Amino acid sequence: MAKCKCGGRTRIASEVVRSMGNCQCVDVCATPICQDPDVLGIMTPMIYDEIGINLCTTFDAGTIPATVTNGKIRVLNATYTYGTGNVQLETLTGRPNCVDVTLTNITVQFALSLYDSACRLVTTLYPTAVYLPSDVTAPTYDEDTNPSSVVLQIFAPYGPAYTADAALTPVVNFVGFTSGNNSLQQGINLFAMAKLLDLNLEESTVTVGLTLVLQSLYFAGYKVRSEGKIDIPKGSIVTPEDSQCLRFVAGDLLNLQIKPLDLGAPMYEEENKQECFGRNICGSCGDGAADITIPMEPTPAP
Repeated sequence: MAKCKCGGRTRIASEVVRSMGNCQCVDVCATPICQDPDVLGIMTPMIYDEIGINLCTTFDAGTIPATVTNGKIRVLNATYTYGTGNVQLETLTGRPNCVDVTLTNITVQFALSLYDSACRLVTTLYPTAVYLPSDVTAPTYDEDTNPSSVVLQIFAPYGPAYTADAALTPVVNFVGFTSGNNSLQQGINLFAMAKLLDLNLEESTVTVGLTLVLQSLYFAGYKVRSEGKIDIPKGSIVTPEDSQCLRFVAGDLLNLQIKPLDLGAPMYEEENKQECFGRNICGSCGDGAADITIPMEPTPAP
């Protein structure tokens, strides 16, 4: 690390900045940079490994109306518990970067949409079924298509996530379509996709194929090339009247102008948080620069 003096105060700069001789006073805290960056620094979930399996079983769907001729299905939720005879995670001896995940007793909730011959929605049912039942006498058990359990090995170099209680149990986060499970978490995630293979109207049963995908996922910072902000399409209200509000409604969408920092080569904007005596909105600062108040409200996009 090297030291730069700017605005009468000592600042710590990187060796790269010192080697460039770059000790200029540009205070992005007071003078935000307005242009688009060439490179964006993002924190993104990265998939380190994944593995999937297919299962299939037949189960009761509930009361199916007589007008139904076809349907489609999707997974909403999956619930399971941990411990002997249930879901377990085990780090392999001598292989600390891999985890054996035992999946069993997974109760899956579906959204089954049913349609008539004109493809009009008749009703939506929400049946549940147990996949990978540990009890071999369970009605959904099948040795070939829905066994009692499976063990999936996954590369998870930073390990699984844990419960926040005193037990600190390693967990598998299910990613579904309810408000409580529709987000990713660091560690090991599980998600499912379903396909309706058969709809038995006489017995009100369905045969559903299920794909389970296990992923090890961790958040990491990456650099990506930027092509500017998203251009949001705008709907317009057409009216013969004219007023300040109507002109605004008919005008361009508001757009936040201040850009994120590049935080690295080639701009080295992380070194720009310096106090300056003079500043402008978008340019470099220095002695004699005009002191312009930075607008606090968003301005219309060009």
